[in-house]
Amino acid sequence: MKDVNVILADLPGLGKIRLCECNSIHVSIGPVTLNLEPAAFLQMTTLMCGAMEQLTAIRKAHDAEALILESLGKPQSRMTH
Repeated sequence: MKDVNVILADLPGLGKIRLCECNSIHVSIGPVTLNLEPAAFLQMTTLMCGAMEQLTAIRKAHDAEALILESLGKPQSRMTH
């Protein structure tokens, strides 16, 4: 992997993911950089995808509940915690 320095992803204003010659993947978000072995990067992305799936399910359930309450004419509580 000598002389490898590839930007795998870049989102201006958020960060970038880079593969370098040290066979590490550098995930930079703002001022924070994680230096990961490829296997650890794979595990992290699996973890993040699972979290995103859970968040999507929670949001869908919340939206469905809001629609039901709206159709019943009941006021929704604005308390979040």
